[in-house]
Amino acid sequence: MGAWSLHAQSFQEVLEEGSGKLKVYYYPIEPFIYQDEIGNLLGIEKEMMDSYLRFVEKKYSIKLFVEWEQVPTFDSVFEYVKKSKIPAFGVSVISKTDERSKLVGFSYSYMPDVSVFITHLSVPFLDNGTSLKNHIDGYEAATISSTTYKTDLDELSRSHDLHLNYVDVPNDEDIIRLVSRNREMVGYVGLPFYVIEIGKGNPVKRHSKFQVKRDGYRFIYQRERGWEESVKNYFESYLYRAEADKIIRRYLGNDYSELIWGLAGDNVSDRADEIAFLNKEKEIQSQSLMASERQKELQWTIIISVSISLVFVVVLVILLVRSNKIRERDNLLLTEKGDQLQELLAELNRSKDELSHQRLLLQKKNKELTHLNKQKDDLIGIVAHDLKSPINQMNGLITILGFKSEKWDKEEIDIFEKLESSNLHLKELVERILDLESIQKKSLNYKFSTVDMADTLKETISEFEEKAQSKNISIDFSRVTNGKSVMVDSFFLKQVFENLLSNALKFSPFKSQVFVGTESHHEYHHVYIEDQGPGISEKDKMKLFTKYMTLSAKPTGDESSTGLGLSIVKKYVEEMNGSVWCESEFGKGAKFIVAFPKI
Repeated sequence: MGAWSLHAQSFQEVLEEGSGKLKVYYYPIEPFIYQDEIGNLLGIEKEMMDSYLRFVEKKYSIKLFVEWEQVPTFDSVFEYVKKSKIPAFGVSVISKTDERSKLVGFSYSYMPDVSVFITHLSVPFLDNGTSLKNHIDGYEAATISSTTYKTDLDELSRSHDLHLNYVDVPNDEDIIRLVSRNREMVGYVGLPFYVIEIGKGNPVKRHSKFQVKRDGYRFIYQRERGWEESVKNYFESYLYRAEADKIIRRYLGNDYSELIWGLAGDNVSDRADEIAFLNKEKEIQSQSLMASERQKELQWTIIISVSISLVFVVVLVILLVRSNKIRERDNLLLTEKGDQLQELLAELNRSKDELSHQRLLLQKKNKELTHLNKQKDDLIGIVAHDLKSPINQMNGLITILGFKSEKWDKEEIDIFEKLESSNLHLKELVERILDLESIQKKSLNYKFSTVDMADTLKETISEFEEKAQSKNISIDFSRVTNGKSVMVDSFFLKQVFENLLSNALKFSPFKSQVFVGTESHHEYHHVYIEDQGPGISEKDKMKLFTKYMTLSAKPTGDESSTGLGLSIVKKYVEEMNGSVWCESEFGKGAKFIVAFPKI
């Protein structure tokens, strides 16, 4: 490695010299990039950028000296990056537009970019242009200049002939704050910021009909200095796939992260994810109300303490006044203080009554929600358990009935085969529901031990050979190698492999191949199962691991699908500290990858 030069201008020069200087410009937006109380730089984009820099240093054997610099406004990030005299990147929850693409290069998307249209909570739900015109025409609109929020407001006004008066603010938090305090104020904000702010109790309402989806949040960089290839390699690397989702979940939480990814697809208002998001909104608002109640109780306690202190002061003054010649004037002052205290106590009593009323309402709502949720869980469990026995009995009767098949004609045989297939599908559905119920109740007892994934994989493949032969499908496991030891529960690991291999065979065409193999990347051992089926569309990828979701692709041999298998796989893998994801192009098959830390 050569000596570091301040004059290295391109990525190629950095490679040749072995080191170089890099600048990252940012505009602070919490929780994506911001400083804590002691000045440390934190956030989703800070950690992702650090991950990219580590990747580049390791892959290309170079040393980078990085300087982070805050810029005065959001839109100035682009100019600072473009005009920087040394290689530069920019981060600040940036959306890709045609105009911006003329100035800088853009990385791949790391997170969905959905702009949410919000109003004050008192505004009715707006679901068409007429209601929009009737309710918000002439309102003020809070926005950030030179952003896609401003572009979205312009398009909304043009499409529905609205006359909005714009108010410029510095960030999303200020937009939500203004809208929550003004009944005649609207605005667009990013979906993650909306989720965070409603958790703080801000009274705003989301109108899903008018939200806008873009290609996703990205990093920017100088195109002319040759850094494009390193950015592309990072976003296609296993390191990015392993770290990106964990970073986002660490700052937004698991539930919010899944909802944000789920709501990023098309036709949001028609999807089950919208219902889930509405339920989460209610839950957040309920928690906010409880927090508000606790805050008011704390305030009441403080006021009582202050009142007691005032009483003590008044008593002390009375004792002092008895020995003072100006007793008459001080007595008058005490009388005035007493009146003020009475007014304060009266206000405390009124506040206490209001708090009691709100607490009763909240307790009633929580009780109703708890009861409904328990009824739902109990009903699923009872139905699944009660169906299990008659289904097994029916399976036995069908088996006995099959002994007489030699006397049947073709139509009777077809009816019998359909009866047998339907009963097997019903049995599988009940077993999956019971598995899912156990996961949700956390009643599974994981027994972790050192397991070579190759051994479990080969055992699973041998059990599916007959099923593969029935569709003339060959399973190629020549790339399965031993020595992939991980710390997992062997039983549940086999359940994961069975689900994935069953899906691969189910969606593969006759006379095709399924490829199974093992790999090692960085600190992880991987297992992949790849088929030659129809692949998975971008829309289906959004709901791939969601329970009770069926995809647009259909089994090739009239097999049944419960919509639960992949959701169970995800739960098992994550409970055992692993990761699972899918790589697929529509029409070109699907590749499912399971990763666990090495031991």
